[in-house]
Parts: sequence; structure tokens; C-alpha cells
Amino acid sequence: MRSTRWFSALMLALAVACAPVATALAAPASLPNAAKGCSTSAAKGSCGPYGSYPNITGTASGPTVDNNVWNPISGWHQTLNATSPGDWQVTANMPAGNTAVVSYPSIGALFGLPNNTSTPLGRFKMVRSWFTERMNATARTSAWAAFDIWLGQGTSSNWSHEVMIQHDFAGSGPCSIVAKATFPGLGGHLQHWHLCKYGSELIWTLGADNQHKVSEHTGAVHILAMLQWLKQHHYLPANAGLWGVGYGWEICSTGGRPETFSVNAFTLRAVCHHGQRCR
Repeated sequence: MRSTRWFSALMLALAVACAPVATALAAPASLPNAAKGCSTSAAKGSCGPYGSYPNITGTASGPTVDNNVWNPISGWHQTLNATSPGDWQVTANMPAGNTAVVSYPSIGALFGLPNNTSTPLGRFKMVRSWFTERMNATARTSAWAAFDIWLGQGTSSNWSHEVMIQHDFAGSGPCSIVAKATFPGLGGHLQHWHLCKYGSELIWTLGADNQHKVSEHTGAVHILAMLQWLKQHHYLPANAGLWGVGYGWEICSTGGRPETFSVNAFTLRAVCHHGQRCR
């Protein structure tokens, strides 16, 4: 369905740099603006890496924020402005009526090991994220906010398992549901999710089913719990390890008008069990 987006660039950065507890989650705190911002309108433009950003932990290298127009079409325009992974926005202008994903402006965080292998899920004690975002959607918008997670076994040549977690929707259609589950969200309250498949891609969608999707602008997700559920129910191989986590929006159309998508706060915490190596 889509390319590897931000992931291939992070794999290059790594080469150069060489059952979860359901506890209550608090809302993320916004950080002050960075001293110097970054702006790019290039399709593959990138800001960062942000090696000193304290709200993303356990990574193999500094996270980036990428414009990531990976499927450009005639008439696209998109500009990224970022001060940190918790304070950034894109202004996109995608043609009216377009139904294919054009871009995935997103944070990219790599969790592979220094020997260029994925980190086994069993080593993690926690992988959780807190977010506040806005799409400023109109009736002509087709886009959704989502985590994009890549897993695999062993070396970087085998990272082909993709899992998305979608939580804010505008103009998105139904999907083929294969399972349903509940996971704790902000404050520990259980939320209903349905699991869809699109080819080899697995997609967690917030809401009980296609008719009851829930759009959430501020929230929290237990990423590790959702991945372990997939492994326990044989949707992922038992030896699948974590490579990378992205967060942003898949954008198809803004109705031919400029639309601003913003992240106002973002936290991603990864912690390994005592004595286990995460990076």
C-alpha cells in the first residue's frame, strides 16, 4: 500500500551511529519552543535529529521530524515547520478528491540495537505514547492521525511487518475488520479498538467498528500492549522485534486548500526490563 516512508532514512542513521501493566496515563506536557526552528518544503525534507529531546526515550539515535511526501502527485504542496518532536506543524495543500495517501509528515524514532538488529518485544517493560494533535479538518479533508510501527526478525534486511495505530479521522473509509480488543487509554480508561488488514499491513483503529470510529485529539496509547496482543494472537511472528515508531498524519486530500496539521505535545517512552538491553 505504501513505501517505508521515514523508516529507510532512520535505518541509515542507525548504520552510521552504528503482558503489560494497564496503569493510568497522564496527558503530555508541552515543552518550550526550541531556540532555533526548522522549515522545509522539500518532499524528503527533514528536521533534526533532536538528540536532546527529553520526551522520547530508549531510542538508538536522535528522533527526526520529516516532511515525507513519499507519493507525490501533481498539484501537491506541503511545508514543515518544527522546533521539536513535541512542537511542529505542516501546512498541506493536496488536490480535491484525491483518495491515495500522498504524504506522511511524521516523527521518526528508531529502536533497533547497535548491532543493526531489531529489539525483541520481550525485552521491553513499557512502550507508551502521549500526544496532542490537531488536523483542522474540513468537510473535504481526507487524512488521519496515526502511529506507524515497523517490526522484523534479526537484521535490517528483515523489517517488513508494519502496524499502524489510527486515532483521528477525516474522510476515511471502512476497513476489513479481523478482530476487536480493548486497551487502556488516557487515565487508564479502557478503549475499544478494531483491527483491520490491508494486504500485509495491520491497522488498529480507535472505535468498536467501522460505524463507531472515535476521533481523539489528545490521548495515550499502550503501544507495547497492542503489539503483544498481535503476537499472542498470531498476527505477528513470535520473534518479531521492534525497529521503529513514527507518528503523524497520512494525508490524501485537503480539498485543494491549505490545511494546517499540528502536534502540540508528544511523548514516547520505551523502558526495558531490568538487565535487558534495549539499545
